[in-house]
Amino acid sequence: MSTLVLDKAGLSKKHVIAATTLGTALEFYDFTIYSFFAIQIGQLFFPGASPVNQFLLSIGVFGVGFVVRPLGGIVIGAYADRVGRKKAMVLTIMLMALSCAMIACAPPYAVAGMVAPFIVLAARLIQGFAAGGEFGPGTTLLVEYATDQTRAFFASWNFAATALGLALGALVATLVNVALPKQAVLDWGWRLPFLLGIVAAPAGMLIRRRLEETLVDRAPGAPRPQGALKAALTTHLKLTILGTFAELGGSVSVYITAFFLPSHAVRALHLSPTAAVSSGVVSSLVLFVAAPIAGRLADRFTRKRVLVISRVIMLLAVYPAFAFLGAHPSVTALCIISGLLAVFVAGQIVPVLVMIPELFPKHVRATGIALTYVVSASFFGGFSPFIASWLVAQTGNPLAPAWYVAAACAISLVPVIWLKDRTGQPLA
Repeated sequence: MSTLVLDKAGLSKKHVIAATTLGTALEFYDFTIYSFFAIQIGQLFFPGASPVNQFLLSIGVFGVGFVVRPLGGIVIGAYADRVGRKKAMVLTIMLMALSCAMIACAPPYAVAGMVAPFIVLAARLIQGFAAGGEFGPGTTLLVEYATDQTRAFFASWNFAATALGLALGALVATLVNVALPKQAVLDWGWRLPFLLGIVAAPAGMLIRRRLEETLVDRAPGAPRPQGALKAALTTHLKLTILGTFAELGGSVSVYITAFFLPSHAVRALHLSPTAAVSSGVVSSLVLFVAAPIAGRLADRFTRKRVLVISRVIMLLAVYPAFAFLGAHPSVTALCIISGLLAVFVAGQIVPVLVMIPELFPKHVRATGIALTYVVSASFFGGFSPFIASWLVAQTGNPLAPAWYVAAACAISLVPVIWLKDRTGQPLA
C-alpha cells in the first residue's frame, strides 16, 4: 500500500498541498505581473499625461488592487465559511483569470479613448478582490486537511505559494524584456504574461475541483451558527484584534525587505534596476523554501517559540543589515541581505498563520484569517513602503526604515503573550 495518506477523493496529502499552492501561486503571479509593466501600461492607457504622471497613474491603478484586498478577504472568507472552502477557491481563480483576460485584451487609449483606462481599472479591482479572497479559504482548507502534528507545515505552503507567484512574475517579466525589442514589448509583448495567466487558470480550477470539502454540514436540527463576519467582530473580537496586531511585525517585515529594499537600493545606493529585480527574485525564492521549514519547526517546537525567536532576531538584525548594505552597496550584498532577512520573515509569518485558524471555530475560520492576515498585510504591510520612503525623506537617514521594522517587530511581540498556543492539539 502506498505510504501516502489519501483523502476520500483519492488525493494524497502531497496533491492537496500542490493543488492549493498552484492556485495561490498563479493568483499572486497574476496580481503582481502588472507592476513589472507599469511603464508600458502607462504609455498606452494614459498617453495625455507627462511620462512621470503616466507612471504615477499606472501605479495608482496598481494600488487600487491593494485597497480592495481586505474587502475580498472578508467577503470571500465569509462565503467560504458559509458554502465551503473549495467553492471559494474555485471562485477566486475564475475571477483572477477574468481580470487577466480583461487586461490582456484591453484596447489602448488610442483605440477606445477613456474606456481603455477604465477597463484596466476594473480588472485591477477584480484582481485585488480575488487576491484578498484567496488566502483565507486556501489556508483554512490546508489547516483542516492536515493532522494535528502537521498543521503548521500544511499552512506554510499557502504563504510559500505567494512568494513563488512573485518570483514567477519577476522571471516572466525579465524573459519578455530580454527576448523582445523595447518597441515590441510596448506594442504587444507586455500582454504575453497576462495571456499566460489566462491559460494557467483552467488547470488550477480542474485541480481544485478534485479537492474534498472540509466544511462539514451542520447536524440535522442543530442551531444555525452566527454569521462569520458578525462572530469575528463580536464574539471573537478580542482574538481578531490580537491576531491582526500579532501579524503586524511579519507584514511590515516582508513588505520592507521584499518590496521597499530593492527600490531603495536603486534610489539611495545607486544600484542598477537589474540588481533590484535580482534581489526580489532571491528573497521570493528564499521565502518559498524557508516557509515550509518554518512550518516544520513550528510543528515540532511550538508556534510561539519559532515566532518569538524569529521576531527577536529580525528586530536585532535589521539595522545592522541595512547599515552593512549602505556601507558596501553591491548586487551581491543586496541579494545576501534580502535572502537572510527573508528567512526571519518566514519564521514570523508562518507560526501566526497557523495559530489564528487553530483558535477560531470552524464556521468563522476563513473569515478570521481574512480579518487578521489580509487586513494586516494590506494596511500595515501595504503602506510600509510609503511610510519608509517618508521617513527617509523627513529624517535624511537612509537607515530609518530599519528602525521602523524593528519597532513593528517589538510592538507585535506584545499580543503574542495573549494568544494561546495549540501546537499538536485537535481543532475546535
